[in-house]
Amino acid sequence: MVVHESESRAQAPDPLYMLAFDHRQVLRDLYPTADTADLESSKTVVLDALELLSGEVPRESLAFLVDEEYGAAAATTARERGLYVAMPIEASRTPILRFQYPDDYAERFARINPQSVKALVFHNPADDDERKQAQFELLRRTGELAKEQGRDYLLEVLITPTPEQLEQSGGDKAGFRASLFPGLLIESIAEMQTAGIEPDIWKVEGFDTIEDTAAVAAQANIGGRDHVRCIVLGSGESHEKVRGWLANASAVPSFSGFAIGRTIWNQPLADLFEGRITRDEATARMATSFGELITAFGRSSATD
Repeated sequence: MVVHESESRAQAPDPLYMLAFDHRQVLRDLYPTADTADLESSKTVVLDALELLSGEVPRESLAFLVDEEYGAAAATTARERGLYVAMPIEASRTPILRFQYPDDYAERFARINPQSVKALVFHNPADDDERKQAQFELLRRTGELAKEQGRDYLLEVLITPTPEQLEQSGGDKAGFRASLFPGLLIESIAEMQTAGIEPDIWKVEGFDTIEDTAAVAAQANIGGRDHVRCIVLGSGESHEKVRGWLANASAVPSFSGFAIGRTIWNQPLADLFEGRITRDEATARMATSFGELITAFGRSSATD
C-alpha cells in the first residue's frame, strides 16, 4: 500500500468558507443582457460580500474562487485583502475537460498567484476508456502544475447520470442522488486515485445522510491520505437543501467546509442588473446568506 505523506498537506484554512464565483458561461446564460463590464463588476460585488463578513468570521477562513476571464481584478484585490484565492484552469462548461489557456496557463497562475489551482471535471464510472484517459491526463498535469508552483490542488467532480442510471434510480435526479450517486462518486474518486490524481481538496456535491458523507470522506482519505480534505459544493440548490448538506458535512472531520456560489449570488445579481436593488443591498444580501451557511456548517476555526 502506498502511503501519501502529510508533507503535501493542503495550505487551505480549516474550516474553509469559499464563495464560488468562477462562473463564466453560466453567467452569460443567466444574465444575457449583461455586457462584459457588468460581468467584470459583478466579480467585485460578490467579493465585497466576503469583506462584509470579515469582521464576524476569521478572515483566514474566508476564500474566493474566481476566474481570470472576468475576475482578474477581483482576484488581485482578494489576494491584497489577505483572502485565500482559488482559480480555475478549465474552460467553462465544456463536456470534456480542456484548459482555458493551454499555451500559457502556468504563467497566468504565477502572475495572479492564487493559493489554489482548481479543476472541474464531468466524470462517470460508466464513461468509455478513451474519454477517461484523456481527462485523467489533464488532471494529472494540473496536479503537477499545482505542486511545481507550491499551490493547493482543488478538484471538483460532477457526475451526470446516464439514461440507464436514471432509469435504475426512478427516472429523476432526486432518485439518482439518493440511490446511485454516493456510490458512483466513491468509485470515481477511487478511479482517479488509481490513475495518479491526488488533489489536496475534493469539491463534491453534498449528501442527505451523514453515512454517505462519511463514506466519501473515507475514500478520499484511503491509503494514508489523511491530509486530504473534502468540501461541499452547492449545485445551485436551495438554501434549505444546502444547509442540510452542510450539517451532515460538519459531522465528518475530513469535510472542512464548503464552496457555494449560485445559491448565494444568483438572485441578488439578477435584481442588481435589473435595477431593483443597489450594489450595497446586493452585497448585504449575499453576505447574510453566506453567513447563514457558515452557521449551518457550525464548526469553529481550528485556531479558536
